[in-house]
Amino acid sequence: MSMNVNAKIWLEHDGEIIFGQGPRELLIRVKKLGSLSKAASSMKMSYSKAWNLINRIEKELGYKLLEKRVGGVSGGSSTLTDEGEEFIEKFNYVEAQLKKTMEKLSKEIF
Repeated sequence: MSMNVNAKIWLEHDGEIIFGQGPRELLIRVKKLGSLSKAASSMKMSYSKAWNLINRIEKELGYKLLEKRVGGVSGGSSTLTDEGEEFIEKFNYVEAQLKKTMEKLSKEIF
């Protein structure tokens, strides 16, 4: 029987969770759908919750993850900033490295 070590990662500041899988998925969907509203809706999340979540993360990080454009009749749009793209890449890299380490430990120990 083989067993695997598993873990979820998130970023904390002063004991408060700042970023994890949920916000990452929201940002990925914004990139795909071009809209914070559409991304939130696709995750069954209210727009106001998504807006507040992104604003809180941006405040903690000290830079913008999304470029938001208020729309008229056709609605607004959102795109990831360069910093937002880089932040997701860094988070994904850390997660991938952790996964490799956990797989190695699983094989060695279990």
